[in-house]
Amino acid sequence: MLILPFFLRLYMGIMKEIKFFIILTGSLFLLFQTGTSQINFGITPIRIEHAGNPGDNITDIFYIRNNSDSPIRIRAYSENWTLSLEGPPNFSGNEPAPYSKKEWIKVNPQDFRLNGNEVKMVRYTISIPQGIDSAGYHAAVSFENVPLTPDDPASSRMVFTGKIAAAVYIKVGEVQPNGEILDLTYHAEEKKGEIWLRIKNNSRTHFRLKGSIKLTHTIDKKSITIDIPNEVVLPEGERKIKCLIPEKLEHGIYNAFCTLDIGRKELLGLDKELIIDHE
Repeated sequence: MLILPFFLRLYMGIMKEIKFFIILTGSLFLLFQTGTSQINFGITPIRIEHAGNPGDNITDIFYIRNNSDSPIRIRAYSENWTLSLEGPPNFSGNEPAPYSKKEWIKVNPQDFRLNGNEVKMVRYTISIPQGIDSAGYHAAVSFENVPLTPDDPASSRMVFTGKIAAAVYIKVGEVQPNGEILDLTYHAEEKKGEIWLRIKNNSRTHFRLKGSIKLTHTIDKKSITIDIPNEVVLPEGERKIKCLIPEKLEHGIYNAFCTLDIGRKELLGLDKELIIDHE
């Protein structure tokens, strides 16, 4: 009687993690379709944060679930990636990318079969080399749905039906985040508009964003607060973060005050006037 609730909770957790990941990182969740094929498996967790020191070995697990009634085959592997200015990740496989260390991660098993609705644990080990500099590093563990056998009829139609990549972040040693807000700009996209936050990471570690932008009309003093998405900024990288305005604003000049927590004792801030015009 305890098995069903466990798998029910696990399934709900998987779906929640996948939805959360799509919202945060967009194309780190990749779906390739041919004909009526679609992604039919899920993984959890979809984002992992580890901390360690040179010479450490860190072992943990993923849960992989087949969401279909039919058997599937999954191939698992680590790969390098980086982020573009506006967020979509660029996967580079074995090609080097700044602060990306796919060679640190070993996955076991790397190729396995899942029966219908089966859940499997996949173990991974992160080996931090001796002598590595203190910094924030990252990689991806990707899970790819491939044909069951080389002569599977599906192989004549497609190479694979889907891929999900889990982001793995590894902080090595003691390193403090440091960044600066470069700009705030208004864009009349959609009916409600957007505020774009541009931020630069001046440190050797990644950090995540937590904060808000308060817009106050300079004449009637009406104000609205916009939450900043919990996005990641990679070491020595730069990002443009889209912040959706939750309601349509009156035309006019607004004072935009941004406060941002990047994991330091002090907050980052920027105060700027913006002209809101929906055209």
